[in-house]
Amino acid sequence: MKKFLALVFAAGVAISAQAIDIIYRGNSTDDKDIVCYFQGGRFYADKDRKQCLYHHPGNMVAKEEKATAKNAIYRLMSDKIYKGYSINKDDCIATIFETRTSKGNTVGAKVYPGFVMIRDKVGIPEGGGVTSFKTTRDNINPEEIPALFTIEGNKIYKGDSTDPADCVFTLKGNFNSSRLLFIVTELK
Repeated sequence: MKKFLALVFAAGVAISAQAIDIIYRGNSTDDKDIVCYFQGGRFYADKDRKQCLYHHPGNMVAKEEKATAKNAIYRLMSDKIYKGYSINKDDCIATIFETRTSKGNTVGAKVYPGFVMIRDKVGIPEGGGVTSFKTTRDNINPEEIPALFTIEGNKIYKGDSTDPADCVFTLKGNFNSSRLLFIVTELK
């Protein structure tokens, strides 16, 4: 029984040691283009996870080890990211709308500037692709708001594009919508 528990523990350590998500700059997966690493609610500058850049344990992001209302750089609520610990509409930096998810992770999405609401889906292009939306800032008057970023297939692109030339980040791993909002807000 002790050998079995030791084996299970060793396997768990080995798996967790390899479960590092990597963020690359542009349309690349070369080591020279690594922006940072993510594991366990933290963004690190180094692969050994010694130099922590940001702590992102839940709905707050801070540089200090424990994110609190006083030291939060960003607050993430639902599909929006706010400055500091605010939830005021005027402090909303960006809004994300997921088009596809898998096991809680975002596979496809659009990121819009500021506080945005979706009125209607315009449609999904034939053969898949990114969904388009009719947008509004007040939920009454439709307003054409261009997307800041499009997330598709572990890549983040500028605007409504999915052209490799417009790729801002390539992601190795799985990220939920709040972490993606943080990535496009802080790391761009």
